[in-house]
Order: sequence, then C-alpha cells, then structure tokens
Amino acid sequence: MSNKGQWYPGSMARAVNVLRQDLKIIDLVVELLDARIPISSRNPAFAGILEGKKHLLLMHKADRAEDAVTGRWLSYFSDQKIKSMAFSVHNKRYLTQLLRYLREQEHNLRPTRIKRPLRMMFVGIPNVGKSTLINYFVHKAVTRTANRPGVTKGRQWIRITPGLELLDTPGILWPKITEETTWPLAVVGAMPPSRLDLQGIALWLIEIYLKKNREQVLIERYHGLHPDTSEKMLEEIGESQGCLKAAGKVDLERAAGLVLRDFQIGSLGRMTLEDPPISG
Repeated sequence: MSNKGQWYPGSMARAVNVLRQDLKIIDLVVELLDARIPISSRNPAFAGILEGKKHLLLMHKADRAEDAVTGRWLSYFSDQKIKSMAFSVHNKRYLTQLLRYLREQEHNLRPTRIKRPLRMMFVGIPNVGKSTLINYFVHKAVTRTANRPGVTKGRQWIRITPGLELLDTPGILWPKITEETTWPLAVVGAMPPSRLDLQGIALWLIEIYLKKNREQVLIERYHGLHPDTSEKMLEEIGESQGCLKAAGKVDLERAAGLVLRDFQIGSLGRMTLEDPPISG
C-alpha cells in the first residue's frame, strides 16, 4: 500500500512557530476537521499548541458524512471534555448554531479590563474547509480593520460584529502522514494527487462501501456493476464510464481518479470513513 514516497512538507516547523505567535493574541480557536475522517484530519500537534485556549472542534463537511456516525463522534469528543459541533457551511441550520455559539463566547470571553472585541482564529489541515468558512465570514463582516500596534506584522483583522474579530491569516498545520492516515487523507483530497497510488486508494474506498453494504450507491452511480471484489468493480467502473486505452483495455488509473473525484464532490452519497474509538 505505497503512497509513492512520504509526503510531509518541510514548512511544518515554521507553521507551528507562526501559529504559536498568533495564538498569543487570540481568545478563541475554532479547529476544523473533516467529519468523514475525524482521526486523520486532526494534526496531533494541535493538542499541545492549543492547550489552555478556549477551543471549539468543528466537524466540517458533516453534510457529506453519516449522521449516525457523526453523532457517535460528538459523544466521543464530549467524553474527552472537548467542545465539538457538527458543521457545514452549506447548511443554514449549522451556520445558525455556530453563530449562536460565537455570540455566547463574545459575552463570556470578551476581555473586561481592555475594551476590545473577542479575537478568533480558524485552524486546520489543508483542504478541510478553512478558506470556505473564512470567505463566508468575510462576506458577512461589518468591516475590515487595519493592522494594530502590537500585533504581528502582516496580520489583518476582520470585524465580524462589533464584539468579534477574525484573524484572516490563520496558521496552517499540515497533516502528519502515517501509514494509517495516508489513504483517508488522499480520499478526501487533502494530499497532492501526483504523489499518490490512485488505484490503491480507489480500491480502498470501494472496499469500504462493500464492507458497509453500501455497494448499491456505486451501482446506481455507475450502472451495470456486479458487486464482487473491489478490483472487479473498479474495472467495471472504467468500462462503464469509457475509461479506456487505445487498445480497448481499461485505464484503471483514470477510473480510480474518477471514483475519487466523485467521492470528493459528494456524488457517492454520505460516507464516514473512520469510526470513533470504542471506549472502555
């Protein structure tokens, strides 16, 4: 199960240092993870870095995960004494819930000795939805404020409400790539495709559909499939979708890329790839 070499950006240490500096002036940290892969989309480095900060864990893209499994994850985080919330920027109910929480924090966390807004930032690994959420708040913002004395040079604040400001250049921590996290991260698009074994990753994903008895989703999407092995299904997907080479042989690489793109845009239904640990 090779991922064609270890992918782990060398800017990790720098990103950690930048994040540590930013956190000195932050009151509330909202950490985003992908609700479909809650384990793999959390960088373990966050735990130590965020220690002592008011912290909300936002399970983004919950509209593409299974509700029942998301519920179990929320219970798991609650047992770990971590405040968590299911979320999708495309779902009005989730947005309302998040905004209500932020208004509560304005009241509870706003510094009393100095009259300034509550300062918030978003953190998370690449492609977990930070930019989408930041863009949503940018469009809702009251005003964009200038750099402030004593604030890291180059940082800019967005005044969301009179009592809440968002740091618009949050630190990014790359995922920690291990044998266990490589394929979940690849399936959701959090790793560069040029470095990946697309066939192996697509087969891993198809196998999950088979294990969860969700093969009907694939049959309805690609037509003419006969539930068998993941290898046979990938070949049939290639045939049905015209992923063929010049000699008429199935181009398994193209077929694999198609399956992964369909999953990432939500065309293969709601699916959670990781279950919470069993307590006890």
